[in-house]
Order: sequence, then C-alpha cells, then structure tokens
Amino acid sequence: MKIGSPATQVRLQVFLEHGPGFTNIPVGQCAWVPSRRVAAFEWSQEAMDSGLNLSPLMMPKGPGLAYASHDPFYGIHPLFSDSIPDGFGLRLMNKGLIEAGYKLDEINPLHRLAWIGERGVGALTYKPVIDASAEPLLTSIFDAASLAISAEEENFKDIPKQAIRAGGSALGARPKFWASVGPDKTKVILGDQPKVFTGFVPSLLKFAPTGGDPNEPYLEAACLELAARHGVKAAAGELLHHPSGAALAVERFDRLPNGDRIHTQTVAALLGINFREPNLDYKALAQLARKIGGDSDVERLYRQLCFNVALSMRDDHAKNFSFSMDPDGQWYLSPAYDLCPSAGLGLTQEHTTAINGKGTKITCGDLLSFAGSIGLSPLLAQEAIDNARAAATEFEALAVSLGATTRRAKQWANAFKSIDAHLKPVMVPVAGPGNSRGRSKKGNNPMP
Repeated sequence: MKIGSPATQVRLQVFLEHGPGFTNIPVGQCAWVPSRRVAAFEWSQEAMDSGLNLSPLMMPKGPGLAYASHDPFYGIHPLFSDSIPDGFGLRLMNKGLIEAGYKLDEINPLHRLAWIGERGVGALTYKPVIDASAEPLLTSIFDAASLAISAEEENFKDIPKQAIRAGGSALGARPKFWASVGPDKTKVILGDQPKVFTGFVPSLLKFAPTGGDPNEPYLEAACLELAARHGVKAAAGELLHHPSGAALAVERFDRLPNGDRIHTQTVAALLGINFREPNLDYKALAQLARKIGGDSDVERLYRQLCFNVALSMRDDHAKNFSFSMDPDGQWYLSPAYDLCPSAGLGLTQEHTTAINGKGTKITCGDLLSFAGSIGLSPLLAQEAIDNARAAATEFEALAVSLGATTRRAKQWANAFKSIDAHLKPVMVPVAGPGNSRGRSKKGNNPMP
C-alpha cells in the first residue's frame, strides 16, 4: 500500500500490541508536517486512560498535538525513534522502500515507520503498513550468512524480500537479521514472525562484517557467557556455525516464543539523546534506573558497569542500554547486550559513557566511589569488581574454545591485564598500637 508522498499529509496510527491474549491499545496518531519538517503526535484517549507510561520522561500523556524536535531523531518523537534502524538496517530499508515504489528523496521518517509496520523493536506497531506481504523464509544458516554478505556489499539482486525485511528492521551498524532459530541450530526463519514455530527461538542473528574482524561473533559469545557466569544479567547467545565462520544468535528479550511482545526503549529514546555523541554518564543511568525501575535495577547496572570496565566494553553508548516495560506498566532494566570488547573513542580510547566524569583509566577507587554515590554497600561494590576481574581472566581460554583465533583472544586478554592494573584494590597502611609501620586493609586511595 502506498501511503502518500510529501505533497500530501502522511498519517500513521500507532498501537501497543503485547501479543496473543492482550487487547491492542491505540497509542495515538502521527502526522508529518512538511512546513516544519517534523512529526506531530496526539495521544489517544485509550492510551491516556491506560495508566501505561510508554515514554515516562520525554512524552508525558496529555491532550492536544505535540510537535517533535528535528534533532536528534530527524523529526520524529523519541518514543518512535528505536523503530528506525541505522547502518546496515537503514540500507536494507532504503532498498525495500525503493522496491515498494518510493523515491528516497520524496519520503519522510513516517514512511520509514510505515515500512517497519509490525516488525520493530518492542511492542509498538504502525498502520497503514507499506508493502506488508511476505511469506516466512525458512533457510539454512549458511544461506543466511551469504545473504548478509550480499546485503552488506549492497548486492541486492538476488536477495529475497524476506531478507530485506528481516535486516531492514534490525538495529545496529553490523550485518544482522531478525530470525527465529530452529532447534537443530542449522535452520532459521528470517523475519519477525507474530508467532514462531514450536522449538524455534526469536533471535537477532549477527554476522562478522565483511572486511572487519571475523572473530567478532566468537568474542561476543564469550563475553555474554562470562557476563552470565559473573553476576551480570545478559541476553542469551549461541554460535551458529557455517562453512565460512559463525553467526551469533542473540535471544530477543522483547519477544517471547508464544508471540508476546515486550515494550522496550533504549536509553537514547528514553532520554531523547543522540547515541552517537558521548553525552551520558553512568550516574545518569543509575538515576534513570531508580526513577523508572527500582533498587535492583541500580545494582544490576553497577554490575554491568564493572564488567564493561574490566572487559573494555567501551562502545557503551545510549542505544546499548535499554529498559523494558511489562504489560502492567512496570519498567525494568533489560538484559545486557552488545557485549563485545572495543578500543574506545578517539586517540584516548575512552568509554562512550563516562564514570564520574572519566572515560579511561577507571580505578577500583572510582568504581567504589561511584557505588557509594548511588547507595550500594561497599561489600556489594567490591564483589562486583572482583567478579568482573575474574571474568577478564577467563576470557582468553573461553574465546579460543569457541572459535576465536589465539592471536586475537590474547590481544584482548593483554588489554584486559592493562585495565586490571587499575582495578586492583589499594592497600592502605593503617597505624596500630605497637606497630609503627601499621597494618594493611583495602581502601579507595593510598594515604599520603
């Protein structure tokens, strides 16, 4: 269905669809305003009466039109921004829109939301849908890998519509598809299905970039496993091997096998910020977690922070943290995801999200001080650091066992050792009776 050109006012109905057994809730209407080059949105009465706060900070519910800002989401409201992909997904979306009869210089972001339709992150859906018809594609992991390579190279000639749609709605810069993974781990159904076949698991299928590091799936698989071992609630991941390497299937936390959908927002959407800029601090994340979630989310965030520091997860931008909302309206921190070591920002190789204003050379004292500032006990704070340090020591052997090259695994293991030098507890001399030299205990900073 062609929904109109910029010469006409494009309108979309937005729904909250939690899946089978739930009544769909009309969220409101979006209209594109050409004179302002932004969208206008009006909440439905049903949404206002529901008691659900879908965007608790940026979009309070109320009557009347609310106009979006142009930045940072190209004229759409923060609530809808996670539905539009970037990088790899955006290129596939462009191809899908062209095949549906649209010219890229004549569309606006609402066309993109309409093309996403029911296939976006979380539980938001958009109607009318552009080019909605596509039968599920059951294929092998080997063929899916070949399609990912072709799509990344923009060789679209032999790529079926299902693959265009499966990749064009997935977030992130690297090649990936929404897919349901079969029980034998060799077959996948490409796309975001309303209800998957028995034994299939809704997943994000991630591939190593062509011309990039072929070790990425193995490294991320190792980090997801280590996170789960050492106190970080992380998304489940599994390697799917094919002749030219492996893909990493990350189990979706916004979908359940029975077809239920979980409303999910990245921190970028919740705070209305540009994830491409280093504009976030873990203190703001902790404040957000306490405001819309609870104390357990603050603890989980701190454990992830320690893990991110110890294993050089420096691509910790605002889209790599999310919160989910259950059907009763309770928000909670989503499982950790995109856990792959990275060198960091710029020449100084810093974390994208700062810790107490620092982006590099984070110390044990920094983490303990941060933990105290967000109300965590010193015992819990040190335990999380110890767990993260232990995970770093186990990385090399696990990554190699999963398929990473010894050389690449060792490079990161050596980098973790350099980080660990800053995370060791500082021994502070304490004066005591009959001991002029004092004794030792753990502390944040050495005495002068």
